[in-house]
Amino acid sequence: MTEAIQEADLRTIERNLSVLANNIGNVDANVQEVDSKVDSVQDEILTLRQEFNDYVEQQMLSNNLSIAHTKIVQIEQEIEKNYGHYDEIRRTTVGILQADDLEIVRKEVITSASEKMMISAPGYWLAPCLVALSAWINNDHELADKALNEALKRDKQKTSLLFALICRRADRKNASLKWTSYYLQSQDETQLDRNSIIIIDAFSNGLLGVDAEGAVSGTLERWLSNLENRPNFAQEQEEQWGEALALYKPETLDNPYPMLQQYSSSWGDLEDTLKGAYLHREILDYFEEIFNKVDSTENIKMQLDDILLSLVTGFDNEELKYKREERLNELIIKYDGNKSRARQDMEVEDKSYVEKKDFSQLLTDAALMNGGSGGSSSTQKFAIALSKDWIKDAYGDLVLKNRARVPEKINYHINGFSDSTENGENEIESINNYQADVESKKQTELNKNKISKNGFYVGGVLGAIGVILALSGHAIIGVILALMGGYWAIHSKRKIDEAEKRKQELIQQFESQKTDGANIIRQIMAETVDIREEFDEIDTEYDKVIEFLEQLTPQQYIRNLKTTARHINIKSEV
Repeated sequence: MTEAIQEADLRTIERNLSVLANNIGNVDANVQEVDSKVDSVQDEILTLRQEFNDYVEQQMLSNNLSIAHTKIVQIEQEIEKNYGHYDEIRRTTVGILQADDLEIVRKEVITSASEKMMISAPGYWLAPCLVALSAWINNDHELADKALNEALKRDKQKTSLLFALICRRADRKNASLKWTSYYLQSQDETQLDRNSIIIIDAFSNGLLGVDAEGAVSGTLERWLSNLENRPNFAQEQEEQWGEALALYKPETLDNPYPMLQQYSSSWGDLEDTLKGAYLHREILDYFEEIFNKVDSTENIKMQLDDILLSLVTGFDNEELKYKREERLNELIIKYDGNKSRARQDMEVEDKSYVEKKDFSQLLTDAALMNGGSGGSSSTQKFAIALSKDWIKDAYGDLVLKNRARVPEKINYHINGFSDSTENGENEIESINNYQADVESKKQTELNKNKISKNGFYVGGVLGAIGVILALSGHAIIGVILALMGGYWAIHSKRKIDEAEKRKQELIQQFESQKTDGANIIRQIMAETVDIREEFDEIDTEYDKVIEFLEQLTPQQYIRNLKTTARHINIKSEV
């Protein structure tokens, strides 16, 4: 009876020990599986986070784009509501001039139209100008003088500019000269009316008479001289043009360098300075496109009508705030919702939306054709030629700063190993150092994962003692010790086998790191050579930009529709 109970008890203990051993084995397997899943989940979380961030950014850009479109519509509606009646007067002014040329509209109709405009737009400068123009056509000197005086009270600068162009259109050169001189005398080169570009536009297109051209050229020469004598003027121009030219730096590069981008902490400076080198090509293309444009071949009247139209239809000062906001939203649309990039452009263009500016800023706006500047392609060419020394200085400073930012050493980091190179010359040395670093890490990890075989030996000893005790009459204790020793030995052997497996996996992993890392270093060195060569090659195009600017003179870009003989001397070369 006792022997049966003992046998049953031993079987139960044996089963329980077996179950316990299996459970421990399962726990080990589950822990390893959980570790693997945790790593997988972390990778998935990082991927999801990046996808979410990309989605949020894209959604933000899309929202910015939608809002910009809506705002432009709202701004246009606001302008129409507050200043829509100005448009009718603006169109009527040029319409009356052209109708008088054709002589197909009765003078009574012209008078009636101008008087109606005068009544509908109280305070607007162009309304009395329209009445004066109508009275002039009707040979009503008294009414013309009254209307003209009222127009001068409302805005003497625009009025004098308008009638300088109208008189030139009518081939009344003396009257045009008087109005031109009157307009120029009212100007201060440090506080020019933004419509001054109109007279420069007419001048550069050769639309003024010889005497008027002389007055304009003399005034421009005086303005430049006065400005250049101002303290810090050269520095101000350098900063002004530097900001403008920097906007032409390309946003992306055609030639990617994936290894440098992924492994080099110097990539940000490398990419930015390479883009800075490509600025040469962008600037040269920009200037060549401008100077390859064909100027208008229309007759004087048609060109004067275009300039008159730009004066009378251009927005007035009270509309500036709307036009500035409209332009900002146009830039947001241009850059697909990127507000920060739009604001960069707007910082440069913003000065074209102020009522007063100095002559150098007027030239900069005309040269860059900023949103609120006005002017024709002829004026743009003239402005660039006149500003070329400022442009060269600013551009040279930009280039020097860009070259100074090129990293002397290119740092990179692979699997915790850090090194650097200047021109890819230390490839073999770097690979050897990297592989030595990986080997050191491998030995450290192998030492961490070493497992003692003592458990296996102890289990064997216990098992042997148990057998001896069982044979010597101590069956229960002997069997228990034998089972425990066997379990201990088996479990220890399993751990030893698993440790050996992990050891081989670690060895394979670190050997793969050696091979893969060496290949990455070779690619980094190759890309280093390529990016250095690309920078040096592109950077030489700076000379092309300077050569292009050197050949420009303002005299080349003051047109004459009748003769090639010019006697204009503005900022002439010594």
